[in-house]
Amino acid sequence: MSPFKQDGQQQQAEVYFRAAADEWQQKAEGRVAEYNIIEARNRAVLTVLESLPDARRLLDVGCGTGQLVIAAAQRGVDSVGIDFAKEMIERCEANRQSAGVPATFVFGSFFDMPAPEQAYDVVSAQGFIEYVEPEQMEEFFARSARMLRSGGALAIGSRNRLFNLLSLNAFTEAELELGTVRQLIEQAIALHMSDSQEAAFAALRRLEQIDAQPQRYPRTGIGVDVRHQYSPAELVLRLRRHGFSPKCLYPVHFHGLPVQLKAAHPNLHAQLATLIDSIALADPRVVPFSSTFVLDVRKDP
Repeated sequence: MSPFKQDGQQQQAEVYFRAAADEWQQKAEGRVAEYNIIEARNRAVLTVLESLPDARRLLDVGCGTGQLVIAAAQRGVDSVGIDFAKEMIERCEANRQSAGVPATFVFGSFFDMPAPEQAYDVVSAQGFIEYVEPEQMEEFFARSARMLRSGGALAIGSRNRLFNLLSLNAFTEAELELGTVRQLIEQAIALHMSDSQEAAFAALRRLEQIDAQPQRYPRTGIGVDVRHQYSPAELVLRLRRHGFSPKCLYPVHFHGLPVQLKAAHPNLHAQLATLIDSIALADPRVVPFSSTFVLDVRKDP
């Protein structure tokens, strides 16, 4: 396979994450006075891992500073992390040595690494698909399906497009311009009225479609021009095409305050988000009010 060619989006992401290794380490360790999204998404993936009692191998794509890989290794899982930012991998190795666990970290692109069939029980990608184009995301799904054993889990973290309905800002305006608001509202209602994972995915089934992405993206705190967002129904549809079935949807980063008040009351915001994590780790009714989610899908037999 020829080396993966990054487009402008990935080049920007690489520049940002190479410079942000120290900041990412502080966030992952909870040393930044804000809600810890990294830890919350990792917790969801570890829950997926624990749901597969015979799981022996995990691959984390875009592993950052390696906390998920190390936590899985501490549970006796043969764990591998890959990241295209050299500084992140250097942090991973230092963290691995400090933890004293036998984990493996690889510097490079997931699209260039070998893709042996059925080599892993769990593949995780948190904060990854937002930085690749939809066509490259499809290739990621296809390669992951090849690398997972039958019944294995793919855990995908995604920025939550449904949250644009509640943020009442430039992201909401972008959805109004695209004409996607009704479809997103229908998804939000379906999830908020579902008291189980089975009911949630059954309700979403009739809403599965691929929505247009905006040509202009509101800027976020990450120094890249484009960060894609997806709804749960769109991701499930795309993943079904690669032989996956949905298992569980984990809300991450609940917003109990209006977005415009969050900055004025960061401690209260973090306390509310952490509280919801403790009582509703896998409650689909919370997803529309969360800025991120982790989707657990299983490779069909």
